[in-house]
Parts: sequence; structure tokens; C-alpha cells
Amino acid sequence: MLKQMEVFLIAAVFVLLTAITLIINTWHRADEFKMQNTNSQKAVIKGAAYAINTHLQNRHRHVRLFLDEYAQLITHLSNSPADENTANDIRQRLLQRFPDFFTFTITDSHGKPVMQDIDSLVGQACQTDLNNFSKIIKNNNSDSQNKVVIHPQPFQYHYDIMSPLYVNGVVKNTNEALSPRVFFSSFYLNEIADILKTHEVPGQRLIIVKQADTSLIEVTREGARDKLKRDINLTKEELRNIRATKNIPHTAWQLVNLPDTTYEKAYLRKLWKEAIIIMVMVAFALFILIIVLIKTVERRVQ
Repeated sequence: MLKQMEVFLIAAVFVLLTAITLIINTWHRADEFKMQNTNSQKAVIKGAAYAINTHLQNRHRHVRLFLDEYAQLITHLSNSPADENTANDIRQRLLQRFPDFFTFTITDSHGKPVMQDIDSLVGQACQTDLNNFSKIIKNNNSDSQNKVVIHPQPFQYHYDIMSPLYVNGVVKNTNEALSPRVFFSSFYLNEIADILKTHEVPGQRLIIVKQADTSLIEVTREGARDKLKRDINLTKEELRNIRATKNIPHTAWQLVNLPDTTYEKAYLRKLWKEAIIIMVMVAFALFILIIVLIKTVERRVQ
């Protein structure tokens, strides 16, 4: 018959093997979860970046279609920029077509706005982009797109869409007459924020940051960074936790997926808690078995 010490030794070895197996299995499950979580973050960010890029490309296309549709009205305003009735008419039509519309203007062939009372809405950053875009289309690059950036105008954070405007006999893809003017339109970031909101999944947060400074937040599900109720810069810890990023074409933006570390930690704690519970149950069952065996042996000896 097995001695008591031998029984305890066998039980201890069994418990040790069970513990090692549980630890290895839990580590494997934790690594598998982290890998799946990372793949999920990459898939989410890929879909969101595609949706944002598609939205912006459609916005460029629809603005140019708007110019074709209302060419006569816009040409009239370009030639008579002081006509407030025509300007308001175009403004209302833009607002009906684009719910997130902010403002618009028309420039001369040098990229300088010709409409009155527009300086407060077209800031210095917008003016710089206008000048640059005007130089590009002077080289007959009529299909060029301006690089989309966020202009942090107080309480009016927005992005701009610029299109060549051909008036006074200037014909597209020819060298006739004067250089084209620029039709400049600005839009709030509500629809971009909605795209982030609809692509987010539990445990992940999509944020647009600046490519030149990836710690600076540009847009979140709440809107532009002036709507944030937190610091406008990502912390060093948040930057370290980011595993999925993607630059959005034709913009100065980078989309990042910021994981909720509490969500991941909670799941990992749950895995280890399960392993500990199983270990305790196995140890308790062996303890009961050992007691029963010892009692049985003692009865037989008596």
C-alpha cells in the first residue's frame, strides 16, 4: 500500500503539472487575444480610413459638379463679387447640397478673395492654401486637388475644398486668356466625426491626428479638437499603446486606433482568474481524494 508521504508526493506532482498546463494555456490564450485585438484594430482603421478618403473624394467631385450645375450664377458672382443677393443664393444652395457647409469665396487669378466681408471667415492659413493652389492650377493642372488640412479658426474648425473656376473665356485644358480663378468652399467636421463614430468598436477609439505631429489630436467622434473635453495631445502612454495607424491620402491627417487598455486588462484578468479558479478546484478535489484514501487505508489496517 502507498504510504501517506507517497500519496502527498503524487498529488503534489499532479497539482504542479496541472498548474504548468494552466499557465501555458492561459499565456497562449492571452497572446491569441492580443493578436486578434491587434488584427481587429488594423481592420477597423483600414475601413475607417477608406470611408474618410471616399468621403473627401466625393466632396471634391460634388463641388465640381456644383460648379458645372450653377456655372452661370457663379460666373455672374465672379464678375460682380459685390452682388450680395447672388452670393446669398449660392450660399443657400451650397447649404442645401452640403449640410456641413461653412462658407465659400471666389478668388481672382492670383488666389486673392474678391468677395467682400469674407476676411473674418477666410483666415491666414486658408489664404496661404489658396495662394498655393492657385499656383498649381496655373500650370494647367486642372484635375489637381488641394491637400486637406484642418484650419483651427476659433469656434469654426473646418477643412477646405478648392476647385478651379473657369470664367471670362478661360477654357479648361487650354492656354487661352487668363489663368483660372479658385472656387473655395469650407466645411465643418461633423460628417468626418460621424464616420469615426460609426466605425468604432468596443475597446477601441478612432482618432485623427496630424501627420507632422502625431500627438496632436485633430478629430474624434465628438468632432474637431475644440470640442474635446480632454487634453488636445495624446500622452506618451497612449502613443505607446497605439498598434494601428494609417495615413489618409491627399490630407495632412493620420488615423490612429487608440485601444482602451482597461478593456484589454479586464479580459486578461478574467483569463487568469479562470485559471486560478480551476487550479483551486483541482487542488481541493485532490485534497478530498487524499483524505478519503488515507481514511480507507487506516480502516483496512485496523
